[in-house]
Amino acid sequence: MKKIVLLTGCFTLLLFGFSFSQTEEGAYLNVDYLKVEEENYSEFEELIQSNWKSLYESKIDEEKVTGWYFYRVAYPGGQAGKYNYVVISTYNELNTIVEVNGDMRGRLSQMPEDLTGEMFNLATYQFSELWGTEAGIMNTAGQKPGLFVVMNYMMVNPGKEAEYITLENDLARPLHRARIENGEMYSWRTYSLLKPGGLNYQYNFVTADYYEELNDIEYGFTNDIIRSVMPGTDITKMFEAIYATRDIVKSELWQLVDHLE
Repeated sequence: MKKIVLLTGCFTLLLFGFSFSQTEEGAYLNVDYLKVEEENYSEFEELIQSNWKSLYESKIDEEKVTGWYFYRVAYPGGQAGKYNYVVISTYNELNTIVEVNGDMRGRLSQMPEDLTGEMFNLATYQFSELWGTEAGIMNTAGQKPGLFVVMNYMMVNPGKEAEYITLENDLARPLHRARIENGEMYSWRTYSLLKPGGLNYQYNFVTADYYEELNDIEYGFTNDIIRSVMPGTDITKMFEAIYATRDIVKSELWQLVDHLE
C-alpha cells in the first residue's frame, strides 16, 4: 500500500490543510487526501494535532505558509470512499510550495522512527492536488474558517473555462455575498485544478461553500434570493447559462478538525 511515507512533495506531510479553505485571492492550495481505518480515527486525529501540526507553525510564522487545515470527510463517510481525511496547506506563491516541501522532508528524516512509523501505520496516502484560487468572498469578521465546507467538484467543458469563471464572478458572487450577509453562509471560494490534469481526470474546478451551521447547507440559490439580489433576472435562462458550462461531478461535506492561520 502507498503509505504516507511517499509524502515527499505533495503531502509534505501533512498535513496541512484546502479549506481548501479560506485563502486570500490568488492563493494556491496543496491538498492531500488520506485514508484511515475507522477504528483509528481518534488516534490519528490526536497524532496530527499533537505532533504534525507543529511542523507548520514555524512556516506560518515565517510567512511561507498562509494556512493549514485538517478536515474529516463526513459525507461520503465510512470506509467506502477512497479517502476520509484531507489536509491542506495554502501559499501565496507556487515556488514556496517546493521550498516548504523540501524543508519538511528534511525535518521528517530527523524525527524519531517510532513517531513517523506510527503515522505510516495509521494513514495511507492516496493522492495530492494543486489548486489555484479563481474567485471568492472572505468572511473578514471571523477569526477562523467555517466549521463545515461543501466541496462541489466540477468538470467545466473544454473552452468554457473563462466563461465559467465569469459566471462565478458575475452571477454566483453577489448571490453568495447576500447569503453571507444574511448569516446563511460563512465564506465561498472557487478553485481551478492546476495539477494533475488531462482528459482522464474527472474534474477541473471546485467550489467550496463554508458554513458555521450545518442547517444552512439546505439553502442555496432560491428564487427569493435571486429576485432580491438580481431583480428582473430570467432565472431559467440564468441556470441554463450555468449548466451549459459545467457538470457537477460530485459533492462532499467536510468537517474542520483543526487549523492554523
